[in-house]
Amino acid sequence: MKMRRRHILLFWCLLTVGTVWAQPPVTITGSAPFAAGKEIRLLVFHDLLNGIPTVAATDIIDKHGRFSLKYATPDILLAQLAICTSKAEFFIVPSNDYTITLSVDSVLYQRINPEKYGGYLLMENTKPDTADLNFKINRFNRYFNDIADEYAYPMLHGNSQDIFDTVRSEIAKHYEFQYIPTNFYQSYGYYTLGAIDMLQYRKKPVFLYEKYFDNDYILYNNPAYMSLFNQYYENYLYYSPHISKELLSRTINESPDYPALFNETGRDPKLSNARLRELVIIKNLIAFLDNREFDRGNVIKLLEYIRGTSSFENHIRIIDSKLGQLERQRTDTREITFLDEKGHKAYLKQYQGKPVYLHIFQTDCINCVREMMIINELYNQYNDKIQFVSLCVDPDKTQYQSFVKQYGKQFAWPVLYFNEQYDWLTLQGVETLPEHLLFNANGNLLDRYAPAPELGLPQYLQQAFPEELEEDQNPLFYNRNKQ
Repeated sequence: MKMRRRHILLFWCLLTVGTVWAQPPVTITGSAPFAAGKEIRLLVFHDLLNGIPTVAATDIIDKHGRFSLKYATPDILLAQLAICTSKAEFFIVPSNDYTITLSVDSVLYQRINPEKYGGYLLMENTKPDTADLNFKINRFNRYFNDIADEYAYPMLHGNSQDIFDTVRSEIAKHYEFQYIPTNFYQSYGYYTLGAIDMLQYRKKPVFLYEKYFDNDYILYNNPAYMSLFNQYYENYLYYSPHISKELLSRTINESPDYPALFNETGRDPKLSNARLRELVIIKNLIAFLDNREFDRGNVIKLLEYIRGTSSFENHIRIIDSKLGQLERQRTDTREITFLDEKGHKAYLKQYQGKPVYLHIFQTDCINCVREMMIINELYNQYNDKIQFVSLCVDPDKTQYQSFVKQYGKQFAWPVLYFNEQYDWLTLQGVETLPEHLLFNANGNLLDRYAPAPELGLPQYLQQAFPEELEEDQNPLFYNRNKQ
């Protein structure tokens, strides 16, 4: 059975929550016959604000397609099972055991981002239970998405009261959700339906705040709550009529001053709750990391200050998650093990001393291979100044080996295999091909979205390496560690 959206994949088998010290870990066993010999990963989400997963457990699927994973948790958590870049979502609950069968569209399974084309791992519970939480959430999501598809256009463009009343009436025939923050399923439905209110009452932010956020609960582990929270408070500090640009500039750009920022933003009536206010500030500071109006270094200092002083464990975890991601993006590639055509280990750090331009491709990607022909010309001109590396990310290693055997002699630079470093691809946000990353001479990430060979790279290299510039004046040789 194929699902249309990631979040409506089959959910199942959740019971009551117990304390982690008194309960055995969650055990997930099952079969994935299509992926014998591959690694299966259990990813859990402790940070739904940024959507950053943590690898909780791994196993190698045996020759019979069997696997087993264990993970202890005191809370219901959104989780994913991942094989290569294909994933399926479900909820895990403390101490539960799951027995499942995984299947997949074999064509989409080979793509770098199968989710983009509807290629998800499909789960089948061998012991289905129509009363359990995951089953109910999955059934509700399918119904809700059908309704949303049917009425999406008039809700988005007509904004008629009659349309919204009709949608609510149709949903109420099958589902009644109340605000019960201690009930995961009720909360999931309540905040999912909040998306309808967000459309209808987008010009009435006070109403939305009072209905969904003016309370004592922040449901950090509930994806429906966090999705609505992220939508409501997107760029909130920047656009709030109660918060001046002067305040943001003074407390961020001039001198990072979190106490002043926290106290002054409290003048906004929709930030009166101290815990909610701190979370909104964290969310917006993270967004400011990519906003050129704000000093990135000072934004990081503010996040580090909150991490060191916050009374809320979930806020500390969210900041750790984001700053850890940034640090890994910047430095982890130096330690990642790739393979060369002979099967020997290869590291990007072995090319330190030159900037490294990393070209990521698959062998059946026509645009990728065409770019390699352009890189060939650039290599002849700039190989003494910059190191080109092509990285093949085919799930089937034999495709890389065949490609190198047939075409490898045409390319004078290293053509490596990514060695199934799927979590690294996720960390770098590699979802389409070809992709391009640029590292400085010390191996640190300089530009995650480096110019493509046929769209700006020649001009970029001309500007970066003019004849009259010495290397120590060149921005590509700048060591970010000095910042």
